[in-house]
Amino acid sequence: MNKSRRKHPLYLVMYAVLLIVLAVAVTGCGNDTAVVEGSITVPDQYSTIQEAIDAAEDGDTIVVKPGKYSERINFNGKNITLSSTDPNNPEVRAETIIDAGGSGSVVIFESGETERAVITGFTILGGSGSLRALEFEIDGVLEEISAYYGGGILIVNNSSPTIANNVIVDNVAERGGGLLIFASAPIIIDNEISDNISTAGGGGFFIADSAATISGNKITNNAAGRSGGAIALSGDGDFPTSFDGNTIADNRAENGAAFTIFQSNPLITNNSIINNSASERGGGFYMVMSSPQITNNDISDNSAAISGGGVAIYYESSPTLEGNIIVSNNAADGGGLSIYYESNPLVEKNTISANQALNGGGMIIMEDSAPQISENDIIGNIVERNGAGIFVQAAAPIIEGNSIRNNEARRDGGGIYAVLNAVVTVSGNVFENNRASQGGAIRTLEAAVLQLESPDDNTYQGNVPNDIFQD
Repeated sequence: MNKSRRKHPLYLVMYAVLLIVLAVAVTGCGNDTAVVEGSITVPDQYSTIQEAIDAAEDGDTIVVKPGKYSERINFNGKNITLSSTDPNNPEVRAETIIDAGGSGSVVIFESGETERAVITGFTILGGSGSLRALEFEIDGVLEEISAYYGGGILIVNNSSPTIANNVIVDNVAERGGGLLIFASAPIIIDNEISDNISTAGGGGFFIADSAATISGNKITNNAAGRSGGAIALSGDGDFPTSFDGNTIADNRAENGAAFTIFQSNPLITNNSIINNSASERGGGFYMVMSSPQITNNDISDNSAAISGGGVAIYYESSPTLEGNIIVSNNAADGGGLSIYYESNPLVEKNTISANQALNGGGMIIMEDSAPQISENDIIGNIVERNGAGIFVQAAAPIIEGNSIRNNEARRDGGGIYAVLNAVVTVSGNVFENNRASQGGAIRTLEAAVLQLESPDDNTYQGNVPNDIFQD
C-alpha cells in the first residue's frame, strides 16, 4: 500500500511560508487588486483556470478574478500558487467559484505535489468524486476498493498540497464528500467545509493512510450515509494526522457523526465538537481498534440513539482522553462516553457533566473493558434508570481520584452502578450529593465486586438515601 513519506510538517513554519507566499503573490482586495508582475491572470491571459495551470511552471502564481469557472482542475504535479484576488476576503471567496457541475472531483492533486502547491481563496462546489481503485488494509489484508472518491478535492499518491481559506461546499462522493486524502500529507488550514455528502464514509473528509495537518477549519453540516459525518479516518501515515483548533458542528451519520476512527491514532486537540448527531453510535466520536490522543476539546451537545452521545470507544481501543469538556451529550447508554469490548482508555482530568442517558449518564463501561478513570469531575449527570455517574457491567475499571457530585439516577447508583460480574476498584474519590433509589454513591448487585482500600479512602457526603448499597 502507498504510504506518505513526507517528513512531519512544522505547522508554524508552514503557516508562515503560506502567509509569505500569499503576501508576495497578491496585495490589495477585491477586483482592484494589484497583481505582482509575473503573475498569470485568469481570465485576462487564459480563459480557464486549467489552461493557466497547464502554462505555469513551478513557483508561478496564478491569480483568478471573481467569477464562476465551470470546470475541473488538476495541478498535474506543479508546485504553484492558485489564488483568488483576495483570499482573506469572504466576499471575494464567495464570488470566485470553481464548479464541477457534477462531472467529477473539482480539484485534483495526484502527482506528488508538495506544500508549495497552494490553492487559496475559492468556493469549490459541484463535485461528484473521481473513480479510483485504492487499497485499504482491512483485518490485516490489503483490499482494493473501487469507488468515487473526493467530491470537492482529491489528494492521492503522496501529494502534500496546502489548502487554505477556501469554501468547500455542496459536493458529493461515495467516500470523502468534501475531501479525500489517501497516502498523502496535505496542510488544510482555515477553510469552511460544509454541506458535503458521502454515501458511505466521510461527509467532510475521508482520510486514509495519511499524515495530514488540519487546523482552524469550520467543518459543519456534512453528512455520511454510514460513518464519519464530518471526518472518517482509517490507518496512519508516517506520523499521525493532527486536528487542532477546528470547529466541527452539526454533522450527521449512522456512527461517528463528527469522527469515525478505524485503526488510526490521530492527535485531536483544542477543537469544538458540538451538536453532532448519530443515528446509532458516537455523536462526537466512534472509534474501533484505535488509540487517538484526544485532549483539551469541547465535546458538547452531541447525541447518539444507541450509545456514546459524546464518545463511543469500541473493540480494543485505548485512546487517551485528557482535559476535555464532555458536557450535555445524550444517548440511550453512555450519555458522555461508552466504553465497550475490551477497550482500555485512559480518561483523565476531564469535566464530564450534565450528560443524559437511560443508563450511564456520565459513562457506561461494558464487555471486559478495563479503563483507568482518574481525576475527572463527574458532575450533574442524569439517568432514567441506573448509574448516573458511571455504569459498569462485566468490566474492570479503576476509578480513582475523581470528584463525583450531584448526579441523579431515577433508579439505582447515583455515583456508580456495578452489575453482572463487574470488578470495580474505587479509591480516593469524593462522592457528594448524589441521588438514587438505592446507593446514592455506589450500588452493586449480581456478583459485582467492589474493591475498596482498607480503610476506605473515599469521601462521602450528602448522598441520598445512603452511600453504599450492596446485595
